Amino acid sequence: MQIVSERHARDTRLCPTLPRRATAIIELPDGVLMTASANSRFSLPGGVSQRGELRSQALIRQIRDQTGLRINSMLYLFDHITQHNAHKVYLVIAQGQPRLQEGGSRLTLVTSPDADMDIHIESRAILRRYAKLRGEEGAKSEAVRAMLKLARYIAKVE
Repeated sequence: MQIVSERHARDTRLCPTLPRRATAIIELPDGVLMTASANSRFSLPGGVSQRGELRSQALIRQIRDQTGLRINSMLYLFDHITQHNAHKVYLVIAQGQPRLQEGGSRLTLVTSPDADMDIHIESRAILRRYAKLRGEEGAKSEAVRAMLKLARYIAKVE
């Protein structure tokens, strides 16, 4: 019995080469912010952490680099593991106006995970989980709703 549980624990560990990605959900009044480089699908902003960098630190750096926004607050939501990335997903309150940072990059807002847009499959799945979380009852869902109220308040003050 002990051997089976050890084997199971070994099988559930993340592959050491799987990129560790910090992913942001930045909900603005008209939708969730999505980014894309030229000729690529839209995805949630964020990126892979550098060696020795926490994913929350990577998120702060990547959001600034990709959108010019400054992170005010963030709330860890969930891990989302795929065959290509190990996402840590955060709900982010950001200040400033999102703007393109690199030539050829694009920004858009999406109001639904099922929007008729060219959205990367991993981002679409994360948006679906987020939408489900927002509609649930419980401590995490209440924290999400409180963060969104704070985001609306900060937007009015700016």
